[in-house]
Amino acid sequence: MKEKLTIIKVSGKIIEKPEALKLFIRKLSTVGGRKLVIHSGSNLASMLADRMGVRITEIDSRPVVDDNTLNVLAMVYAGRVNKQLVALLQARKMNALGVTGADLNLITSVKRGMGDTDLGHTGEVRSVNAITLSKLIDAGVLPVIAPMSHDGKGGLLFNETDAMAAEVAKALALRYDVTLIYCFEKKGVLLNPKDPDSVVAELKRTRYKALRELEIINDWFVNKLDNAFSAIDHGVKEVIITNAAQLSHLEMGTHIK
Repeated sequence: MKEKLTIIKVSGKIIEKPEALKLFIRKLSTVGGRKLVIHSGSNLASMLADRMGVRITEIDSRPVVDDNTLNVLAMVYAGRVNKQLVALLQARKMNALGVTGADLNLITSVKRGMGDTDLGHTGEVRSVNAITLSKLIDAGVLPVIAPMSHDGKGGLLFNETDAMAAEVAKALALRYDVTLIYCFEKKGVLLNPKDPDSVVAELKRTRYKALRELEIINDWFVNKLDNAFSAIDHGVKEVIITNAAQLSHLEMGTHIK
């Protein structure tokens, strides 16, 4: 019987707010068993870029990662944010190790674009080193992965976090009973964005398709849900979309099985 592993992707809107981040850490400590965290960084990178005079260009909410932007993202995501998370986890007696995909050859990627648009040093995951990650997890370590990987040729790449979390979950599903949690500021998938309690408790593929056609679910959330269903298709037991406050009550939120 496989051991249970919970993979939590925490959004930038939680990371950038100190009180929300502390709540996330406190609630994460109530999640039993083995865990792995993948984090974003959001406006913290934009704030540093402004101070450094670096202009981050976005296309459809995706950053164009030129050399200067990559430097900023590495400093914020792999540096300040990653190590702050580790320190907060250690304070809760969770033995965390902050890494990028480049460390220990954990995650390799290839450059990806968007149609004919060059997104620069933006990566799409090609391989996850499940053997090494498993050794860390089995040793009682809680890996905290920043959304940076490498191309195997000496280059760093920036990864979209929802997709990275899904790929890590797929790879580890061969060894563990994996639950993937997308933790962000909402209680789950909402039927009415203006009603925070209009949560879809269980989302099946047929209903998801219907909600997309009605444009109830659109924009950036489609990417999150497409990754969720892809994870389910590749052996992940369950995907939960929820907020930090509900991490101690995982029966809540939106469930995809």
